[in-house]
Amino acid sequence: MYIAENEKQVNTNEIPAENLFATLLAEYEPVVPHKGQFLAGEIVQIEDNMILANVDAKRTAVVPPQDLARLDEADLEALEVGDEVTLYVLHTPIGDEDLLVSLNRGLELRDWENAGDYMADEEVVELEVIGHNKGGLLVAFGHLRGFVPTSHVPSLRRLQNRRELASLKEDMVGEELPLKVIEVDPQRRRLILSATKAQTEVKAQRLLELKLKEHEAIKGTVTNLVKFGAFVDLDGVEGLIHLSELAWTHVRQPADVLAAGDEVEVLIQAVDLEQERISLSRKALLPSPWDSFMARYEIGELIEGTVTNVTDFGAFVSLADGIEGLIHVSEMHGGRDLEPKDLLSRGDQVLVRILRLEPERERIGLSQRQVSQWEETEWIFQQQQEAEAEAVAA
Repeated sequence: MYIAENEKQVNTNEIPAENLFATLLAEYEPVVPHKGQFLAGEIVQIEDNMILANVDAKRTAVVPPQDLARLDEADLEALEVGDEVTLYVLHTPIGDEDLLVSLNRGLELRDWENAGDYMADEEVVELEVIGHNKGGLLVAFGHLRGFVPTSHVPSLRRLQNRRELASLKEDMVGEELPLKVIEVDPQRRRLILSATKAQTEVKAQRLLELKLKEHEAIKGTVTNLVKFGAFVDLDGVEGLIHLSELAWTHVRQPADVLAAGDEVEVLIQAVDLEQERISLSRKALLPSPWDSFMARYEIGELIEGTVTNVTDFGAFVSLADGIEGLIHVSEMHGGRDLEPKDLLSRGDQVLVRILRLEPERERIGLSQRQVSQWEETEWIFQQQQEAEAEAVAA
């Protein structure tokens, strides 16, 4: 910041006698302020439509009505005669023209300096969201308008749907956000902030305060659903339930199980303080279908199921809710001579024999080849009878 100093200190002992008068006269000639300069001033008069301020012993500056109109009512009411203020020269005066200055730009200068301090100190500041645009959120930083890109707002960054994104931005107007200043450029009037960086710090502190323990059950609220799982608020910090940990049954999308706003009880699987990640499981607190399955079936027994997926190495078969087994290609009818996709399709009903039970790894080995022709014929006959009975009942 450049503040003009108009009073010159003259050492008359060092000036030749013939130049002394000219030098002393020049001392009292006013230095003309130039446009874009910041001046230190003192308020000497406050009117409804203007403010007068002394900027040196010889000149009074005028804050015009247009500039006063840009100030908040609270700022205007706080001003008093005698206040020291910073003023911005609106244009270079010619002759006896008034020195027009902007008090608003002077207050902005203070805010730019404050923003620079926040960035240098990496401090978190809470600011109100006052609007939004295509690229992100607008926040009020004193007399400045700051910008928070969508990529720096965790709750916005996860959304892909444009309508949902615009709706959430609108809902955030009026909210206070913890932010960190990441760019300050007064010349380009760029003030960029990040909620992500601020929340990272807040989250780290909150994690330490909560003292979350692994393998402990905790209740939370679902905040957002994404393709790979559900985010849950745990009293100020967010954890993730991965898609595979939502339920024992196969879940295609989180919305099939949960919705934003749902209260849910979860098990804390892992807490990574360095990465600030909390891994959660809903499935772990639900009754395991493996317990009832292991009590009912043994190796060597026949069981029927439905093909859920066909891969290059075999076919997965649903045997009960949350229980799937694998028919390896070597155990399929036709063996290794044919591709699995040529033998079975998703949705096919099959009769298989249990070859292996590994509940600790949640794996079951199945075989079609080890089902005798007589067993399969009898099963097909039963299937036909059941279908006929259902048709008659309908």
